[in-house]
Amino acid sequence: MRALTHGQSFICYSRPGSPDKIGEDFDATGHLSRSVFDQVGVPGEADVYLCGPTRFMAEMKEALAAVGVAQQRIHVEIFNGSESMTPGVVGAATRAPHLPQDDADTGPLVSFARSGIAAHWKASAYQSILELAEACDVPVRWSCRTGVCHNCESGLVSGAVVYGPEPLDQPAGGNVLVCCSQPIRDVVIDL
Repeated sequence: MRALTHGQSFICYSRPGSPDKIGEDFDATGHLSRSVFDQVGVPGEADVYLCGPTRFMAEMKEALAAVGVAQQRIHVEIFNGSESMTPGVVGAATRAPHLPQDDADTGPLVSFARSGIAAHWKASAYQSILELAEACDVPVRWSCRTGVCHNCESGLVSGAVVYGPEPLDQPAGGNVLVCCSQPIRDVVIDL
C-alpha cells in the first residue's frame, strides 16, 4: 500500500485479539459499512478492490455507490473458500468415531448425534467444535475454518454456541458453523 502514490487502507477487525493494537494493527473495531466509508471519506474517483463472499460483495458495492463511487471503479473478487474438504466423508479410509484421547469429565458435553459420540469440551485443547469432531474422527465437511464458506454448516439440535471468529454471515436458524464455534453449554449437533 505504501508503494501506491495515493493508496489508502482502512482495516476493520470484528473481534481483535488481545495482542492487536488499534492504530497499529487495525483502524476500527467492527465490520466495513457505509458509516466506515463516510468516516474515511472515499472519493468518488477512487478505484476500490474488494474480496469476499457474494453477500458481502453486494452490500459493499451498494454502500460504495451510496458514497459516490462509480460502479465501473469497483473491482470484486468472490471468495467462497477453497474446494470442499471432506475428511472421513469421501475417498478416505474411515475410522469409527471415538472419544478423543484426552476426554475429560468437565466442560460442556458436545454430542455428535449421528455418530453416537459425546465428548467434553476442553477450551485449552480445541479452538472450535470442528477440531473436537476431528479428534473424535466424526465425519465433517469443511473448507475455510473461518465462517466464510458455510461448508461445515450443521444442524444444532440443542444447546448454544459462541463464534470466534465471528462468521461473515450467520448460519440458517437452527444451524451452527462448527468450524468457528465453541459451546457455552451442552450441545447436540447433527453430525
